[in-house]
Amino acid sequence: MSEKKFSPAELRFLFVVTAVCLAAMAAWMVAQKCPGTAAEPLATAAVGVGSFCGGWVAAFCKKERGLICGLVQGVFYAALLCVLSIPSGAITESGAQMRFATVILCGSIGGFLGMKSREHKRRS
Repeated sequence: MSEKKFSPAELRFLFVVTAVCLAAMAAWMVAQKCPGTAAEPLATAAVGVGSFCGGWVAAFCKKERGLICGLVQGVFYAALLCVLSIPSGAITESGAQMRFATVILCGSIGGFLGMKSREHKRRS
């Protein structure tokens, strides 16, 4: 079975999914007048959903190795979060480490489910 490579358009789509999730969550937080303390868990949820969707799309497009696709995509997002949290010094907090783990887990689950939905579609 030949392995399909990701095109630049597909990779941009993965980042757009996460960006849209973050923007939607930010707009909702402003509309609801959420306090600053609610920003951290809601932002984590938004990045987790973006990672899940990105992993699902990556596995669905690639058609194989969905768990690995989702895991790699989740690790990439976690590394990006890690780099962005270095200036604030929040990288050593347990909450930050939970966010990294959440992003990796959501990406892996998305990749696994994307692969399974693709297999289910082929069988029907």
